[in-house]
Amino acid sequence: MKVVQKDDARSEDRLDNDAADGEFGNQSDSEDKDHIKLDEVHEENIGIRASLSAVFSWSNFRIYLATAWIFNAFTYLGSFFNLYLWSIVPNLVFIGAVGTITAAIGTIARFFGGYVGDTVNRKTLAVLSMLIIATYYLMIGLFTDPLLIFVALTIYVSVEITKGGSTAYIMDNIPRVHSGFALSLFTAGRALSIITLVVFGVLYPISGFQAYRQLHLIGGILLLLSTILRAVFLESSPQQGRESGTKLWKAFIDDNRRALSTLLTIIPGMIIVCIFDSISDTFFRLGALIYMYEELAIDIPSMVIMFIVTLIIQVPLLLKVGRIVDRKGVKSTALMVYAIMPISAALLIVAYWVPEWAPLSFSMTANSIIPGLGIIFKTSFLAIVLKYVNDTLWYTIVLVLIRKRLPSKDTSKILSLFWFIVWITASFGPIVGGLISEATSIMSLFVMVFILNIIILGAIARYDLTTKGQNSQEIQI
Repeated sequence: MKVVQKDDARSEDRLDNDAADGEFGNQSDSEDKDHIKLDEVHEENIGIRASLSAVFSWSNFRIYLATAWIFNAFTYLGSFFNLYLWSIVPNLVFIGAVGTITAAIGTIARFFGGYVGDTVNRKTLAVLSMLIIATYYLMIGLFTDPLLIFVALTIYVSVEITKGGSTAYIMDNIPRVHSGFALSLFTAGRALSIITLVVFGVLYPISGFQAYRQLHLIGGILLLLSTILRAVFLESSPQQGRESGTKLWKAFIDDNRRALSTLLTIIPGMIIVCIFDSISDTFFRLGALIYMYEELAIDIPSMVIMFIVTLIIQVPLLLKVGRIVDRKGVKSTALMVYAIMPISAALLIVAYWVPEWAPLSFSMTANSIIPGLGIIFKTSFLAIVLKYVNDTLWYTIVLVLIRKRLPSKDTSKILSLFWFIVWITASFGPIVGGLISEATSIMSLFVMVFILNIIILGAIARYDLTTKGQNSQEIQI
């Protein structure tokens, strides 16, 4: 079933025609520009209340958003995963190897997931996605054996085979004019992670990482309930299967060849940028918290406060950046957001020699008020907050770009191919990072992150992120 939502900017006929076109190439450059300009002009005249009314008028959006927020409530616990694994097996090469293997499995699953997402009922995929994630949380909560943790991670990354269709289920039905705002609402649900982070911070001094496991167990139970909600209340969304008489392998190859051609035509620059950004992310996330814990002597409750502050800053910015992209365009917003990335890497490096950005008395006074609060005066605090806030904003920009530019026909295939190209390259990052840190020092990871961030920032400033060819500068998102 295809559900099309009506808004003031475009009639149902306009939306249906866009979906029927399938390819952006069906419009001339001038028509495309006029289409985008009309959307941008209209967006400037729409308030938040009108945007909320438009996106919430579709009942499936409400159910999907509510269950996604339950998942997001536990998302930031994953920030401590490498540190948790370090407490079990204190070896960065091992942690990096686990990251590389699971990333490769997830990438391959995502590739085939694109075809699944465009041929299987997307409601079914949305339900299965939540069930897989619930299984992962339950296993992390129940088991501490490294092998079973690896199995849990393998199950978790297998969600990529259903995730493309699950994401496309929502993306196909969000009005383009409200896409930035609507998608930012999903990520804004991470504010609920403040609750789980506070609980973790309070329980950690008492029970250590046992609290981490207990919260995962609770999360798994709630995600099972979310699975039931999706199964009961989401509307069916069957997809057109392959033509009768055609072979599965031939249909798979033909469909993905068409999707790849569309992808490389529409967002070639974004693919390259995201590859380098993903590699830099794997280096940063592999060692950042371990570096803070082992080298800078920052404890877990302090890190919890650090992530709570990150979320408090992040949520309003998410809602704002989605609307900025809708109004100002992707490139200018991407430059504004990504300019912070090399600064965060540099600060983490400097933190080794300059641990405090304010007098030590400030930190001591803050800790006397709330244990761990003194971290806000640490240089490493600034580095991590800037990194995590801007990572989420950057991911939102990427999603908005995809939503604004990709056709409706092969959405899931194109999404899967995009992430397959990005992730298959970046999947080697954890093991490479682990080997580099063991051979030199953990700080080498952040030096490499800084260099990659500078290269990416230059690429965003210099090149168009979307279309290629002579007319690439004429089409502004």
